[in-house]
Amino acid sequence: MKALIVCICILSFYILGCNSNHPEHDISGVYVNKSQSEYSIAFDTLIISKKAATNYEVERKTGFQKIRNGSTMSKEFQSEKWPAQFDQEKMLLSETELGRQISVEQDGKSINLKRTSYSKIK
Repeated sequence: MKALIVCICILSFYILGCNSNHPEHDISGVYVNKSQSEYSIAFDTLIISKKAATNYEVERKTGFQKIRNGSTMSKEFQSEKWPAQFDQEKMLLSETELGRQISVEQDGKSINLKRTSYSKIK
């Protein structure tokens, strides 16, 4: 009887030890933001791809239209890529060269770059 209780205790501790307090988040995906002011309209897309355990690549694609004297100009595009490291505990994706940081919301459906919020679409 004692052996059975000891086995159950050992098994319970083993199962509890295998569970992580920090569930692994997959932040890969496509995130979008649209913003508008009296001077421009911008469509921003962040594509986050996992390369290794904590290594990611972020591709930012921006399309924007300037507004001059009430007229909307033709669309212009910019694109850039950068590597980033993900900190699981802080829920932060960091790029070191320019110091960009992307915070990940707990729901995993939105992220923030500076003060701009992006929603996950894919």
